[in-house]
Amino acid sequence: MQSHQDLLFTATTDAKFPGQSLNQDSVYAYAGHTENNVLYGIFVVADGVGGLKDGRIASQTVVETIKAHFEPLWPAVTAVSDQTVARLRQQLKKAIYKANDAIRALVSDKDERMASTVTCALVVDQAIIVANAGDSRTYLYRQKQLEQLTQDHSLVAWLLRQEHITADEALTHPYKNVLTHALGAMEKPQVDLFTHRLFPGDWLLLCSDGIWGTLPDTKLADYLQTAVAPEAIAPVIMQAAQDNSDDLSLVLVHLPLM
Repeated sequence: MQSHQDLLFTATTDAKFPGQSLNQDSVYAYAGHTENNVLYGIFVVADGVGGLKDGRIASQTVVETIKAHFEPLWPAVTAVSDQTVARLRQQLKKAIYKANDAIRALVSDKDERMASTVTCALVVDQAIIVANAGDSRTYLYRQKQLEQLTQDHSLVAWLLRQEHITADEALTHPYKNVLTHALGAMEKPQVDLFTHRLFPGDWLLLCSDGIWGTLPDTKLADYLQTAVAPEAIAPVIMQAAQDNSDDLSLVLVHLPLM
């Protein structure tokens, strides 16, 4: 775990067969303060798409591109305003599209594809900017309620929103792993952005489908209800989700009560 004053966080990832298979996921978590003492953090989960070329490299490219894009931008944040948040929203979308282009540039054969999901959360003071492409999720846990902030870009999620299938049918649908958008898979994938407020006591959970596809939201909420520190609860969630069916990744962020 790392901490920077009030913001606590941890990031962890593991293969579906630890020590035996390559992990296609990548994670990144960092927080700090600007010279003007503005708290900021950047948190990313990327899941390389299985069945395509070098999913591991695709997810690593996402993380490295977003990280590099924001490193020179944080010193310019001198105060937090609506304009600051709007600019950072634009920069986050720009960084994700830059990652999309970087993945596509790695593929030389037009018949090959390389792709990754992404979900990313920026924290600036008490503003949260969340983005996603694909089915990696960001959740907000507040006052015993778990809310999924992102919407999955998958065939099953679309069928569910259109009420063509039920939530129970979605769990076992034969096409539950089919994505409608992912970085690297198309020239300009859909990137959703959401802005929220972070309050003391809140938790953010970013995770790949290896976590949420195994543990229902009610179970994730149960873990966070009893959580004290990110580094203590993260391995518990990872162990509970490990059924050797998918790689596992999560980032946990907590703003403790004053």
